[in-house]
Amino acid sequence: MKKYATKFIGALALPVVVYLVFLICIPTRFGNWNCIYTIFLQSIVPTITAYAVALGNIPGMFDFSVGSEQIISGVVGGLMAARFGIPGMIIGALAAALIVTLITGLLNNVLRIPSLVLTMGIAMVYEIVGSKMAGHYGFVQIDTEYAIFGKAPNIVIVFLIAVALFYFLFNHTVFGYNLRAVGSNERVALNSGVKVKMTKLKAFLYGGIFIAISAILTLSQSGSVGTQQSLGSVQVIFKPLIAVLLALVFQKFCNLTFGIFIAQFTINTIFIGLIAAGLPDTFQNVVLGIFLLIVMLVFRNTEAVEAMKERMKIRKEMKVSKA
Repeated sequence: MKKYATKFIGALALPVVVYLVFLICIPTRFGNWNCIYTIFLQSIVPTITAYAVALGNIPGMFDFSVGSEQIISGVVGGLMAARFGIPGMIIGALAAALIVTLITGLLNNVLRIPSLVLTMGIAMVYEIVGSKMAGHYGFVQIDTEYAIFGKAPNIVIVFLIAVALFYFLFNHTVFGYNLRAVGSNERVALNSGVKVKMTKLKAFLYGGIFIAISAILTLSQSGSVGTQQSLGSVQVIFKPLIAVLLALVFQKFCNLTFGIFIAQFTINTIFIGLIAAGLPDTFQNVVLGIFLLIVMLVFRNTEAVEAMKERMKIRKEMKVSKA
């Protein structure tokens, strides 16, 4: 338990260091608890979206249709809210997300083409479908009385439920075990009796639950959902994808469930800090890219250094034994 706590604290060091850097540089903006709370709230939706991305990424798939699926889910939820209120919004968003992710999963199993290529094409189709469903203006609005999940404490409660659900799926189900097995070595998993196709299909479907939650929260926060075209929806998954990659890198320090949130909180801290410093959007992307490379380089080299130390220790013990 003590060892796990020490590792978890080590994972928390990353966002703490990043926050301290901006606190020193911009003390007027970062020197209060309201800033931390704002970063936390802005990390909720991307974290939940990242859970959907992670379910596809762990078994080796790159799903670029998540953003377009989230838009369709939000559009259907908004349209259903106008007719049936909050229950219609929730059921509509969830049903739409499960339908589109089921279609994506089935096509992935049947067509057998690289998931990157497949989901890029599907994203373009879903964007058109979402635009047609939204109508002439390209967006759907909901009444403020239905936007109850966009503010605290409701948004925090929904977030905690999503965290608990992902943690349970990933750590305490046969699906989670099979998911990691397929991601580790698909051929070995198949020979061990794991139903690879079914596991990947479930990854898409379970991801649809988190896509629906993200769509509902986004709809509640902004009061509307807008459609995208020409792969504009892919931008939705950039931050979540980076968070997943970072979380996978330092997964040895903490559970992936919490690692994704820590990574997303760190990314949002960087973006808010750069905005507060008055830097343009292009420079923000440059800094984020450099930050991602540095973090992955440090963690990868840490493993290599530890392996080298272990080899040197073994050689030293062998020399002592011979002497």
